[in-house]
Amino acid sequence: MKVLIAVVSLLLLFSGLIASELEDRLKDLAEENAREYIRPLVTAFGSNLNSGLYNTADVLNPSILRPVRFGFNFHMMLAMVPSSEKTFQGEVEGVSYESATVFGDKGAEHSGVKVLPDGFNVSLVPLFIPQFRFGLPAGNELSLRYLPPLEMGDYGDVTFWGVGLKHSIDQYIPLFPLHLAVQGAYQSLDVGDAIGITSIAVNAHASKRLLMWTLYGGLGYEKTTLTAKYQPIDTIGTDEIKFDIDGDNSFRMTAGFRYAIIPFVHLNVDYTLSNYQIVTAGLGMSF
Repeated sequence: MKVLIAVVSLLLLFSGLIASELEDRLKDLAEENAREYIRPLVTAFGSNLNSGLYNTADVLNPSILRPVRFGFNFHMMLAMVPSSEKTFQGEVEGVSYESATVFGDKGAEHSGVKVLPDGFNVSLVPLFIPQFRFGLPAGNELSLRYLPPLEMGDYGDVTFWGVGLKHSIDQYIPLFPLHLAVQGAYQSLDVGDAIGITSIAVNAHASKRLLMWTLYGGLGYEKTTLTAKYQPIDTIGTDEIKFDIDGDNSFRMTAGFRYAIIPFVHLNVDYTLSNYQIVTAGLGMSF
């Protein structure tokens, strides 16, 4: 358990550190440059947040013999940052520069003077999320995601929560050979008052169980929005900059498998193709 807590803390800290230090780097940017500098972060976090929402289309159905059905999953997501997302075309005092995004390396310089900030030089963005599942009547399943607040000193707390609902479709089709389901989810990640990320996702997915193996896949749509609020370094008083920006998230395709190690305990791995490629691995229990 101590090892698990350490892993959770490190991965959440990684996410929180990038988001929290953004406030300092955004202070060097005008709004338009800030939007393009930060956009890949919105896409990456949205891609990660919307992964691991399902690993089977079968829902936890309560019954007379099993009136309470629940499950618990640990998911680790890894988003791969494309090279095209590491630079953007910025503008300073009417001059155009190619510079690093939040995931890039060196910011633009002019005559040896830094005019746009450096990035974090990151190619992989990890995220760890625990997920609780509860069987509801009429072929429904409730999902809850939550991480306790993590203190980030002067930047405030990193907080995360999410909720989703899955509904069985194959229950309306007698003797259908596959499990089918639709699902919707809403999630929120905040770093103090400076950075807030919200994400919505809807998907349709199918699965087939073959002995200890379950093959699954699905199609989904996602949208991620970041709200940034900061005080530029060259202004005082109430000249605070605040803006919303949408990530380049849209449609996604997922395929993966689940393997039952022992009854009620399973491992799953899947791959998602969207604006970013994401690999998800998980360990779960269902009762």
